[in-house]
Amino acid sequence: MATLSEKEIRDRFNQKNIPKDPLWIEQAYSKSLPYEIRHLLCERLGFLAEKGWTSIKSLIKKHGGQPELIYAVGICHQIEARDFLLNQLDEQKDLDINILKALACWGAVVNNSQLELILKSKSQAIRIAGLELLSFKSHLLHETELLELVNEPLKDFRDEVVIKGIKILQRRNEDAVIDRLKQLALNGSYPIAEQALIALGSIGTKYSSRQISELITQLDIKELQQKAKKQLSVQDIFLDRINN
Repeated sequence: MATLSEKEIRDRFNQKNIPKDPLWIEQAYSKSLPYEIRHLLCERLGFLAEKGWTSIKSLIKKHGGQPELIYAVGICHQIEARDFLLNQLDEQKDLDINILKALACWGAVVNNSQLELILKSKSQAIRIAGLELLSFKSHLLHETELLELVNEPLKDFRDEVVIKGIKILQRRNEDAVIDRLKQLALNGSYPIAEQALIALGSIGTKYSSRQISELITQLDIKELQQKAKKQLSVQDIFLDRINN
């Protein structure tokens, strides 16, 4: 196939006339194309699953681990592709955000030592990507393991990172998890405290209900006290339905 121009490829996309032949897409790909076009081509390869994976491997061998190619690896959902990403995670000296994002749906197979390394990174983007991985594995972990892994992100000075960690913890109902959420409600910034209260309210156990009740008197900010009362009311209704 003769090399296609950027305009020809754009016209194909605009007309929804991109062939489903992975070889055609592979041959159309070029590093000289704008990132937007390269991303669209690689996305199509990813959607072609097993057939697309063959061309993705070929392009990586030729051009290296370009971000759009790594993205395609992640969305083709092949076991061999997953293993490729895990090997990259092991072999690379520095954490690659593209690898971490591509691995997101396979977070359950990332081992604890790898997750610990990722979550100790000072980079906000890498920590959030690590928490996304953890979200796929958290249900497999004992609460002690989970709390240890999420410890560094929960101490992060950036609210976005801490809130991402809180949303993982709110899926659990162990007392130790509830105690950690209570600490965040008492000591965190307003957005963190607010999210911790929402998390406590969603857990729906007698213990979480008691902790919210205590927070109503312990919180210094009136607005947060009101939010705690609201969460307690919602949780009490939930517990009544379970008991009746």
